[in-house]
Amino acid sequence: MCFLHVLGSGELDKMYRFHSSHFLLYALAAVPVAAQSNPNVPTQYQAMYSTVSTQISAFQAVLNQSWNGVPYPVTWAPHLSAAESDQFTALLGSGYFSQTVMLELLELQATGASAVTIHISFPILYQPFYAYSNNPSQYQQFVSFYQQVATAVHAAGMKLVVEATVAENLDGTTGGASFAPYYQTLDWNDYMTGRAQNAVNVAQLIQPDYLSLICEPDTEAGNAYQSTENSPSGALQLLQTELTALQQANVTNVQLGAGAGTWISSFTTYLQNYATTPVNYIDMHVYPVNNNDFMNVLTGASVIQQAGKAIGVSEAWPDKMANSELGTLNINTTDSRNVFSFWAPIDTAFLLAMVDCAQYQKFAFFSPSYPAYFAAYLNYNTYSADTAAQLLSAGTSAAGTANRAGAFTSTGAAFSAMIAGPDTTAPSIPTAPTVSTSSSTGVTLAWTPSTDNIGVAGYNVYRNGVVVYQVAMPNIYDTPLTPGATYTYNLSAFDAQGNVSAQSAPLTVTLIDLSPPTVPTGEAVSSVTQNSVSLTWAPSTGGGGIGGYRVLKGSSPATMQIVASNVPGASYLDSHVTPATNYSYAVESYNLSGISSLPSAPVSATTLALPPPANLTATAMSKTSVLLSWSPSGGTDAPVGYRVLKGTSPTSLQIVNAGVPATTYTDSGVGPNVTYYYEVEMYDSLGISSAPSNMATATTP
Repeated sequence: MCFLHVLGSGELDKMYRFHSSHFLLYALAAVPVAAQSNPNVPTQYQAMYSTVSTQISAFQAVLNQSWNGVPYPVTWAPHLSAAESDQFTALLGSGYFSQTVMLELLELQATGASAVTIHISFPILYQPFYAYSNNPSQYQQFVSFYQQVATAVHAAGMKLVVEATVAENLDGTTGGASFAPYYQTLDWNDYMTGRAQNAVNVAQLIQPDYLSLICEPDTEAGNAYQSTENSPSGALQLLQTELTALQQANVTNVQLGAGAGTWISSFTTYLQNYATTPVNYIDMHVYPVNNNDFMNVLTGASVIQQAGKAIGVSEAWPDKMANSELGTLNINTTDSRNVFSFWAPIDTAFLLAMVDCAQYQKFAFFSPSYPAYFAAYLNYNTYSADTAAQLLSAGTSAAGTANRAGAFTSTGAAFSAMIAGPDTTAPSIPTAPTVSTSSSTGVTLAWTPSTDNIGVAGYNVYRNGVVVYQVAMPNIYDTPLTPGATYTYNLSAFDAQGNVSAQSAPLTVTLIDLSPPTVPTGEAVSSVTQNSVSLTWAPSTGGGGIGGYRVLKGSSPATMQIVASNVPGASYLDSHVTPATNYSYAVESYNLSGISSLPSAPVSATTLALPPPANLTATAMSKTSVLLSWSPSGGTDAPVGYRVLKGTSPTSLQIVNAGVPATTYTDSGVGPNVTYYYEVEMYDSLGISSAPSNMATATTP
């Protein structure tokens, strides 16, 4: 029951932005939730809304009666869903880490979160799986990806919680479907061995701070086709196998845990069994709030505390379902209900109850499962006709767009206030932006990141006094703009709770009105040799200035490509040619912004051929030697050497020496009373040969 949807681009329904002077966020989060107080709830969800809100209110009431309000330093670890392993090969896409994972990490850091939670599920770091799938190189790619994630998380001063369970086949992800055929090849012992080695690899290679080895025995058993795990004894056997492997691997620097969902039959038996092992903490997953499922959080906490173990909750979000739907809905149908904005008060109330419970029961960490709804919800009226898969995809896209903008929903802002306290401190004023690149129609701005007492969510970019962008990263490309126009840019920084800094100092940018330069004219071949072609042309003109010229070359006008892209003047010497070859040339100019003219009319040139050696003579010196002598080749390219060809007839000549440095050669490979025929050819520094010399003969005595 884990949220594993990839953040991407798409439509936002609504981005909530709050100003601290207009409300006290934490107090708003504590307001009881009821269906009749939210007229935006569609009729078909009114009863469900009431059921869920009643259960949350009852749980909160118990906390209010029991907890003295003294805070506890819980590690707040919302899911970094962009890095979940269920996405499988999508994680390896070009730019995915920097453009998706890092943006979500910045969003979560801005809430005040002190950690993040991710899934590194079996068999994502289990090498035999890649032998099975016939793609062994992928293993190291995933190791590198997760090492990059861990490095980024720890560099941000945050801890890393990892669930090393099994993949789920959620809409919008590929892992569950990709791994299912492999799971079905494993018997129970193979499965336990694989789970154990996957956990060892996570611990040794990724080095998380917390590692949950089992989280939902019932869900994992179904996903992996391993019914044995769906019992307290089977789950305990698997856990003991994993712990033994970790002990043998000398893993000592990771907090280890195991757990179960609060809805599972024999819930306390699972927890008590885990408590007999040397795990550091016992984990709980909290999704259904119907009936006693929510109250089981307190029951489980009591069992765990009595066993002397720490408490972790690595997944939690309120399922939106009626009591009659328990155990009947698939996970995608359940998850797709979360996307609608009318659930925001329910989600906020649930998070407040869990945050209070975490401090009351002194959790080691608490991990909300669905950070997408910290960023964006969808409007029911717009999306109500969509399928579950379409809703999940649209919600993912909306969250990705919000992450790029550093935007937060009321739920995200409320969660920040819960874990970091109500915030009235604005981020520091950004430095004035600077221009990193510009063109006639656009400008790239960059600036030094601001700082904040909790975390900077993003920046407002003002153009001529009007906000034109909200961005999470400290850079933006502004286009399309009008060539020749002048623009003034300012920045302000904002945080998750809506505090906005004053504006930065301005930056004024004037774009040059650039039109393409004139097409070069008068192109001509000024000289040709065996190894060079000289070109000249009339200089181009243009209002944007001339940045230079590009020379195009090919074997014909139709095959020309750029061979020189930074020619400063109106001439070019092409020394990358071969003798006796025809070439076509054209020239285009470009201005100071790189805007190019059209190519000039093509011209052609044929390089000169290499001259052959001359005056070849052959003299028989004895029965076993013939002396050859010839005049050296002329031309502009001095010969590097000569090749001697020989045969016993004019048509049977073959090379007998391919590297003669001088103009004489003694052939010692001859016999008596035989007539031999000879030719000599020159070759240059590129290894290109001339035509052969005259033919000479000699008859040995």
